[in-house]
Amino acid sequence: MIEETAEALLARGDSSGLRTVLATLACAASTDALDELSAAVDCNPMWTTVERTACLVKQLQELVADDDEGVRNEALRLLDPILQRRK
Repeated sequence: MIEETAEALLARGDSSGLRTVLATLACAASTDALDELSAAVDCNPMWTTVERTACLVKQLQELVADDDEGVRNEALRLLDPILQRRK
């Protein structure tokens, strides 16, 4: 159920949905919840195209300045490997 909810939020394609998932991921209390949230984020098929990856990068760059430390940390965790691949 957690993964499906996260996938639905991510399917919106907006920063608000991504922020909600990252905030939840940052405070996941159980290993199962962490695994399901990570799977939804890391295996999202929307981010397999160049255009969608560019959208993700833009959203993550916005979220690294978020007021919530957990959101910032998760955004940086996701953004760093993407930017490293581009070098």
